[in-house]
Amino acid sequence: MEKERIRVFVNDRPMTIYRGLAVKHALIAAGGDLYKPALDGDVAVRDENGFVLGLEGALHDGARLYVALPERR
Repeated sequence: MEKERIRVFVNDRPMTIYRGLAVKHALIAAGGDLYKPALDGDVAVRDENGFVLGLEGALHDGARLYVALPERR
C-alpha cells in the first residue's frame, strides 16, 4: 500500500498523496486557498528549480511545489 503513495511538498509542507495524482491534487490536499487562485491563473505553481508547472502536471516522490499567494489588501 505504501508504494501507492508518494510524498510531495507544497510550500515546504509535506503531503502524502496517491501516486499518479497531478499538481492540482497536491494543491487541493494542501488546502483550498492554493488551488482556486492557481485554477484562475492568479498565481503560478513552480517547482524547486523555478519552472512553472501546469495543474495537470505529473508528480514524483519528493516533488516540491511553490505557490505564492498575492498579498491581501
